[in-house]
Amino acid sequence: MDNRTLVEIEGCNGSWFTISGPGMGDQGIILGTDLEGIYDAPVKTIYTEHAHQIGASYAGMRYLKRDIVFGVWIDGFNGDTWQFNDSEWRKAWSYDRDTKIWVTTQESGRRCLKARLSEQPQFKPEKDPNLTKSARVVMTIVSGDPWWYEERDYTSTWVLSSGTSGSGTVTVDNPTDQPVWMKWVLQGGARWTIPDFSFGDNTFGRAVQDKDRKIQMPKQKPGQEFRIDTDPHEDMLRDPAGTQVWSLMGGVTFNYPLPAYTTRIQLPVSVAEADAGVGVQVRCARAWSRPWGLE
Repeated sequence: MDNRTLVEIEGCNGSWFTISGPGMGDQGIILGTDLEGIYDAPVKTIYTEHAHQIGASYAGMRYLKRDIVFGVWIDGFNGDTWQFNDSEWRKAWSYDRDTKIWVTTQESGRRCLKARLSEQPQFKPEKDPNLTKSARVVMTIVSGDPWWYEERDYTSTWVLSSGTSGSGTVTVDNPTDQPVWMKWVLQGGARWTIPDFSFGDNTFGRAVQDKDRKIQMPKQKPGQEFRIDTDPHEDMLRDPAGTQVWSLMGGVTFNYPLPAYTTRIQLPVSVAEADAGVGVQVRCARAWSRPWGLE
């Protein structure tokens, strides 16, 4: 069994490089040492204090962007020239488009972090790399979203098999160390009722009152699709066809994520005024603080 960590780069232009683990160097790029910034997501804790207080009081925390620095050795021993390999590597990175860093381990599977250049690559060769066929390039990159995501979203679907109304369940869990803001896809025509349980979250002072909270969605036209993103930093309700539907919510919002380390549960969904065969799907993008572990 090969227990080496596999590190792959999926360039913003669609190119691929294996820089560590099985197959590393096949494209002329090898990960160097002293890699910084890929482990725990960066955090800043917030403390408040008044004039005569001894010490300070904890007031919260916020996750920051990731700043990552790493070096790669670029060579010309794979059948291509050093200059060609160096150019291909540089074309895989951009200041305004995402490159994906894929990390795969035996125990944790495959996780991905999106990143972009935050400054130009640093290159200080001691000798002509076209002659030596080897040189080190230092990359300084940034991840605005600090999470490592699993390769695929977890999904669960329920379909109304007959009639114009009905109820059922979708299955969700969250094995990660971070809360999951669920996404929903609703088919019309129908009027769906979707859960927004508090799961004990007392952020709004309603952990008990909202333990079984449900939201009745606006009536959808036949063939109309609603997409819900419960993340408060994203557009909550969209119609892929471009119809402005968010105003139909009348100020009602989804408030609660699926907590970290939630074991498998059934969430109730229901529909009325529906066309036969309409369905609902929940999607969970699983985010981790680290490229491996924390299960």
